[in-house]
Amino acid sequence: MKKTQRFVIIGASAAGSSAAETLRRYDPTAQITVVSDEKITYSKPLLSYYLAGKLGEEQLFFRAPDFYERLGIERIHARAVGLLPEKSTVELSDGQKLKYDKLLLATGAAPRFPKVEGIHRDGVFGLRKLEDAQGILTRLPKTKRAVVLGGGLVGLKAAEALKERGVDVTVLIDSPHALSQMLDESSARIFERIFEQNGVTIRTKAKPVAVLGTKEKIEGVQIASGEVFPCDLVVVGKGVDPSLELLEGTQIRKDYGVCVDDYLRTSVENIYAAGDVAQARDVLRGEPWINALWPCAVEQGRVAALNMLNKETIYRGSMRMNSVQFFGVPVISAGLAVLTPGPLGGHPGEHDETLEAQPVPGIYRKIFLKDETIVGFVLVGDVEAAGVLRILMERRVTIAPVKDELLELGPDLGRVLPLIIENKERFVEREFQELVHTVGV
Repeated sequence: MKKTQRFVIIGASAAGSSAAETLRRYDPTAQITVVSDEKITYSKPLLSYYLAGKLGEEQLFFRAPDFYERLGIERIHARAVGLLPEKSTVELSDGQKLKYDKLLLATGAAPRFPKVEGIHRDGVFGLRKLEDAQGILTRLPKTKRAVVLGGGLVGLKAAEALKERGVDVTVLIDSPHALSQMLDESSARIFERIFEQNGVTIRTKAKPVAVLGTKEKIEGVQIASGEVFPCDLVVVGKGVDPSLELLEGTQIRKDYGVCVDDYLRTSVENIYAAGDVAQARDVLRGEPWINALWPCAVEQGRVAALNMLNKETIYRGSMRMNSVQFFGVPVISAGLAVLTPGPLGGHPGEHDETLEAQPVPGIYRKIFLKDETIVGFVLVGDVEAAGVLRILMERRVTIAPVKDELLELGPDLGRVLPLIIENKERFVEREFQELVHTVGV
């Protein structure tokens, strides 16, 4: 008689829920347990829209309330506080000890709070959990001025949301320009101007040293120069770090995140990792990297689950790609579009040529090349060409024959059909084969 498999998943966001669904699809009898310190399953990228009042709480849910119950999956509301691989056991904050045959670490990432005086005062929030957004909303009626620490995606989306709620917002950025993990300086300046035009103050090279106030009230943020920015609320949007606390005392290998192989296995048998905590293959760099993106987490959860089921599946890798709008202006940044310092920054030499154009005000295009292949791009205002550029970048296609046209590409694959035909061994999917067949090649 076949033994019932015991699968435990730590984390119920994109990677965890994707893995749980995949496990159940292929093993109807498995015992599947999902552990999370959050009661509901919702989309974290949508929190800024909820904060702005554009979405209701029910619109954040990407799984139905009865998702786990319907699939016969146990959902435990607790925090995993201990991992004993030698005993195949996970210890929970409520005292439970869960045995597993296979374990998935999908613990995600946590906001990176600067180490400054007063950063843990009441009135300082991240924007990573629903309770953060709810806490901010509770204080809004008494908030006239807010300071956002950090000019990354989360920080600027929070700034935009607060401004739309009628709050006077100042964004303090340590770096020389905003969005330093997503955009190069030229394209970042475009959005700094857009924020200023919409009434949000942007201060770069502004290092916070203290959050000022009393036990009951936030009064301001002081920066290294001594200047103080009065405020009633502080939101931290300085990026995230992988949640690795559970690895303490184990033999699981880690770098910036949990190190995994091409099957998303960790260095310890029967333990896998997926999502924002997993340092997996980057298709452009050819080395392990963390691309903390929702679609990447979903795919990693699916692939990890297949491998937990002994259905050997190689994770083909991911690449960085961010798509967002600020005050109605869209921007897409993909691949190696920035060379920034830090654990996830780029390396010198990743680009050897840059193509750039600003045909009309509000439209900006920049493409980064290495050895005649696309390794990154930034599109502002008009982002229709992103799909075609991404395909050429992912397939590592030499673009020399169409190099002069790259900055004028639209969404039509027909413009690069000669490249697809020339590299047809890299375009084996049905849609590409049909395209080639249509033109009789």
